[in-house]
Amino acid sequence: MGDREANGLAGLRIFIAEDHYAIAAALVMTLERFGCSVVAEASSAAAARTLADRVEADCAILDLNLGDDYCYAAAQRLRERQIPVLFISGYRDAVDLPADLQAIPHLLKPVDAESIRRALQQITT
Repeated sequence: MGDREANGLAGLRIFIAEDHYAIAAALVMTLERFGCSVVAEASSAAAARTLADRVEADCAILDLNLGDDYCYAAAQRLRERQIPVLFISGYRDAVDLPADLQAIPHLLKPVDAESIRRALQQITT
């Protein structure tokens, strides 16, 4: 059984928001190896907010701080639309995280493929 079949993630449509090109590219490669498809990408909080209103995705992976602002509004909109969210960040603690977003799983960068796989399985089952 290959990577795609073994991980149970094949076919997932994922929206990612990450402002560092190299991290975004590595994330896309990891997700594609799992058999997922990245259906939209944002590199700013403003773009993430806009895409959160219309993206057709099974889940989203959002960097907490996208350089221009935090991605809280995008995460809130995605959750309103019943799209599960996974946060990744370089921050150990998100002290200003709104109360309604505190239960969202949060992976600390650098994020390894196995942690992403487990977190995606958790939020999509």
